[in-house]
Amino acid sequence: MRSRFTDWRINTVKLLALAVVCAIFFRIVHVQLIDHEEFTEDGRDQWVKQVTESARRGGIFDRNGLPLAVTHRTYVLGVTPRDLPDDVEKLEVLSDAASIPLSSIRRLLNRTDDYIRIARKVSLSCRQEEILSSMPGVRLDPEPERMNPFHCVTPLLLGSVGTEGSGTAGIELSFDDYLRGTDGWKLMSRDAKGRLYRRADAPGQKPENGHDLYLTIDSRIQAIVDFELEKAVTKYGAASGAAVVVDPWTGDIYALAEKKGAKTGKIKTGKGLYSASCIYEPGSTFKLVTSAYLLERGEVDPYDVFYGEEGEAEFSFGTFKDDHKFGWLTFKETFVESSNICTIKAVMNTSTEDYYSFLLRFGFGSRTGIDLPAESAGALRKPEKWSGRSLPSMAIGQEIGVTVIQMAMAYSVVANGGNLMVPRITREVRNTEGELVRRFDPVKVRKVMSPETAKRLREFCRDVVVDGTGVNAKVDGIEAAGKTGTAQVSDGTKYLKNTWIASFAGFVPADDPRLVCMVVLKEPDYEGHYGGTSSAVVFSEIVEGINLASDLLSPGPGVTVGWEKKKGDMLSLIHI
Repeated sequence: MRSRFTDWRINTVKLLALAVVCAIFFRIVHVQLIDHEEFTEDGRDQWVKQVTESARRGGIFDRNGLPLAVTHRTYVLGVTPRDLPDDVEKLEVLSDAASIPLSSIRRLLNRTDDYIRIARKVSLSCRQEEILSSMPGVRLDPEPERMNPFHCVTPLLLGSVGTEGSGTAGIELSFDDYLRGTDGWKLMSRDAKGRLYRRADAPGQKPENGHDLYLTIDSRIQAIVDFELEKAVTKYGAASGAAVVVDPWTGDIYALAEKKGAKTGKIKTGKGLYSASCIYEPGSTFKLVTSAYLLERGEVDPYDVFYGEEGEAEFSFGTFKDDHKFGWLTFKETFVESSNICTIKAVMNTSTEDYYSFLLRFGFGSRTGIDLPAESAGALRKPEKWSGRSLPSMAIGQEIGVTVIQMAMAYSVVANGGNLMVPRITREVRNTEGELVRRFDPVKVRKVMSPETAKRLREFCRDVVVDGTGVNAKVDGIEAAGKTGTAQVSDGTKYLKNTWIASFAGFVPADDPRLVCMVVLKEPDYEGHYGGTSSAVVFSEIVEGINLASDLLSPGPGVTVGWEKKKGDMLSLIHI
């Protein structure tokens, strides 16, 4: 007869056995049903590895197809020593790729580090990439290198690419969606020894490379502008300089250059593209806009006369001076000789609201629409915030902030017969097969003035170069036109002594303009502080170089020469 103790032990064993069976059953249900996907994924991670295949970033080219920014695929090469195979043939491949002696590679086999980076910016052949990507203990991390073969393009214009492969500034940022592309992937299997290989039926997705971008920049013109501007910044001791060349009919930017000098400027301009992001007071180059207003509104006639007060005049709103002692001047002579006093007398009785409205039509106080990040709209206060001195000051280029791009487009209005164009930096986007993805057509913003007023202002600008303040802008064999500007630099509260911005804006040929060129020198030495003695010279040398190096100003067969002009509107390109 069994004792109660024996029955208790048997029951206990049964209960424990039942508990074990239940636990095993629950575990089976948990593994096979409840967390099946999780455990399957863990197993897959041990034997299968998803490898990213990086997409190639699209290239940036000039209007003639010359590369300005291209991607060169490189890698960071690292190893886990304990996992490296003792295979001489494979180690030799690793040695060649990293440019490290084989003896040094073999010494790594005795180390116990989890990871060692042995080389950066490594370029691999297809064979090397195939072997190393499947080699145990070797890690390849893509580190694409963005190269700029054409070094005379302003770096801030092209921009930069971050560590994640996305654009961080300039054109690289503005058109990142087109350039970046989409990464692909592939599944690699791992054998019992941990070696990676790809099965023939393994799933994957090929990377979609980024599209190529074709700019309006002409490398020949860009090289000339870059060279002449750098020479001028050094020659005139400027803190910095900027120059832009534009097709007035389409708004195409042929060249945009910026240079910093050895001198530290008194006014900091930040890290952005100066031509689009930073504002300055334009000085007398702005008299083109004031003169356009007075002529278009019928406020003056070119031969109305004004007295220059022999160089100094007292007004109720303050004292204004000229650099020369002028007597009686016609309105045309006022522009040609750049008289502040006569310009103020011509504009002082006009409507502030109407003048403000005309400035808005020219595009001041708003962004031009150029496809570059951080563009400034400039500084233009509403009339209710003007003082009694504001209208005369703005008439001669003070109390208003503009960008270099805005001024270049303003002179393009006069050059093309009265139309404000959007500056265009990109012509088209094409895929890797060369197929057109998107075309950026010229965009007309609005009609600013009549063709008659524009023609008259072109005559004014031509006389500035013939016998006015811009005689140094003359070009052999081509009739040039433009306007000089000399402005004191303000720190926001006052004008700084002996600190200027010298500028010249012009176009060629004077009677049928094919390009507009704007040159700005910031804080040059005293000898070059007048726009007519420094920036005008740079303009002349740039235009002369363009005339010698390209057919833009003297077109031959098959060359696009401009926009057909009919009833004051732009219709189509003419190909001779």
